[in-house]
Amino acid sequence: DRWGALGLHPEGNDRMGPADEGWVWSDAVTLPADGCQVILNADHARLMQVEVSDAAFNLLPEYSGDNSGVPKQDSGLDCEVSWPGGELTELGGKTVRFRVQLRRESKDTGPRLYAVYLRSSSS
Repeated sequence: DRWGALGLHPEGNDRMGPADEGWVWSDAVTLPADGCQVILNADHARLMQVEVSDAAFNLLPEYSGDNSGVPKQDSGLDCEVSWPGGELTELGGKTVRFRVQLRRESKDTGPRLYAVYLRSSSS
């Protein structure tokens, strides 16, 4: 872990310019039948939100926008994501994608996403 990370493009790059927000999509994944928790390995996780879509990238209103998941802690190997509308048990057995949104708070505070884990509710 932590050999590489996803983050926002740094300021001062002539080719791409700065990015104050961005996102990354997961591959399609079938969730465990009994549901699961989403865990981020991240720095400045408070600057991230997690949304859920179907396999065709259609965001699910129950788990996106104002209902996006937010990490319970700011940094660490195990930043559990909580959902305002409840947990992901309703999505058990379904194939979904996750979109992790990142935003920059200041030029010195950029989020870094190292990994996204799914922890089965039965473990």
